Amino acid sequence: MSTLARYAALLRPYRRQYVVGLLLLGVTNGLNLLVPWLVKVAVDALARTHGVARPAPVVRGLEEPTDVLGALVLVGVTLTAARTGSRLAILGAGRTLARDLRNRLFDRVLSAPPSFFSRFPTGELMSRAIGDVNVLQSVAAPGVLYAFNALFMLAIAAPWLATVDAGLAGIVLAPFPVLAFLTWRLAERIRTATTEGQKAMAELTRAAQETLAGVEVVKAFVLEARQAERFAQANDRYLDRSLRESTLRLAVGTLSGLAGAAGTTAILWVGGSRVAEGRMSYGDLALFLTVLALVLRPVVLFGWILGLVQRGLAALDRLDEVSAGELPVVPAGAHRGPVVGEVELRDLTFRFPGQGPDAAQRRPALEQVSLRVPAGKSLGLTGRIGSGKSTLLKAIPGFLEAHAGQVLVDGVEVERWEPAALRSSIGWVPQDGYVFSMSIAENEALGRPDAPPAELEAAARTAELARDLDQLPEGLDTLVGERGVMLSGGQRQRLAIARALVVKPRVLLLDDALSMIDAATASAILTNLRRELPATTVLVAAHRTSTLLGCDEVAVLDRGRVVERGPPAELLTREGGLFRALHERQRLQADLEAA
Repeated sequence: MSTLARYAALLRPYRRQYVVGLLLLGVTNGLNLLVPWLVKVAVDALARTHGVARPAPVVRGLEEPTDVLGALVLVGVTLTAARTGSRLAILGAGRTLARDLRNRLFDRVLSAPPSFFSRFPTGELMSRAIGDVNVLQSVAAPGVLYAFNALFMLAIAAPWLATVDAGLAGIVLAPFPVLAFLTWRLAERIRTATTEGQKAMAELTRAAQETLAGVEVVKAFVLEARQAERFAQANDRYLDRSLRESTLRLAVGTLSGLAGAAGTTAILWVGGSRVAEGRMSYGDLALFLTVLALVLRPVVLFGWILGLVQRGLAALDRLDEVSAGELPVVPAGAHRGPVVGEVELRDLTFRFPGQGPDAAQRRPALEQVSLRVPAGKSLGLTGRIGSGKSTLLKAIPGFLEAHAGQVLVDGVEVERWEPAALRSSIGWVPQDGYVFSMSIAENEALGRPDAPPAELEAAARTAELARDLDQLPEGLDTLVGERGVMLSGGQRQRLAIARALVVKPRVLLLDDALSMIDAATASAILTNLRRELPATTVLVAAHRTSTLLGCDEVAVLDRGRVVERGPPAELLTREGGLFRALHERQRLQADLEAA
């Protein structure tokens, strides 16, 4: 699409506001140009009064300079109202556009498949949602305002000046076509510099976001100097790109200023000579000077407008990258449940998406995994680090882009479920126990905002969190801070478990969610879950084998494959089994630590 077509498509939903704004802007420019005419009339009246220069025609009702003063006041009041209305309409449309763009971008991120986040880190998305949207808001608001202001001025002023003195008007306006040509030649270079500058800003944002998110790790490993140097380097790159872009835009502004200076010189030189010769009145000379000043004001902004248009195109490209790709489509007649709780995997093979010629040859994270967990039963998952436990759990709510027909809930393929209906019945507890910057009660009620306090307290007891509430200043109403900074790792995990219990899940997925909790507390939590949720299907991934001894069955994964499966008591007696080896090693390690 051409530049004009892309912007037309972007602004089309707000066309009513723009039509109103541009009509008022046209009125504003007409009234603006009426002021120089009134100045001309006043100057000619003064000249006539003093008997100097060429006589000018008398305007009825404006014979005296004092008559012009009243007209100027009336025009000024009307001009202020029209200018205010045009800016409210156009600038308001720009703000509405920015709001809608951010909403669409956020909705796109929330509905994006997992592979999306491997291409767009958090800092990159933040840069586009804030920086790029702000650029487009500037294009849609002051950019449109100043561009049309300049066009209206030139469209009205040029023929009007020609009716006063065609020769002088031609001399004054001659530099403007040259200015337009040079500006067009600089446009592509400005766009390239703008794109590089926005990429540098994304790198700067990412460096800051990663450092602030992991500030404890930075301090623990004494990385302050290294991270500060990394941020400074990114900041220097952004400064270099910004200066390059600013230099190009300044070049256009300088050319515009030169065009204005040439016009002013021509008016004073040629127009002054004609006044001296009696071929032009003092009022006409004042008219030319005043109109040129009004035209130059928006024209000098052409450099800024051009740079803004090019920055906007770069921003559109970057937002289009985020919007590109197909979103998951809910099939017609999607299954809506209710969820009973049976989970089945059929020859599930999954390889994380990647780039490069060897991407398809990398070892799958899961390979031909087949499991069935009846409703109400519990399955433990264990294995060495990287064996595929977390990946397997993520496949059940549809967080992975697995092949159709490989993951089923209640005998229905996950792809055929309505995502909200399926996930609202699944309690998901991630390994890091992520919590939001709100109170403990609000975190617990995240999935059910209408949950009564009694249920929140019951979930906290089941998750063995209630005993810690007395240590917190406000109990359930305690604010946990950003990412739960007020809580320990074990408290965050227990809060995440309580949050999953409040939704009354039919399937509960614990992704190593007891790793920061001592063995006795972990055992108590699992006992509470079996007592409080007897009909819930529970899948528990854990490195600590003792955590899984109360499960109905345990599946042992190694390099993405299920190598053992059975009741934990049976696996402990299996000679040469991996589960037995892991359990014995952990028990020996615990005995050594106790000694």
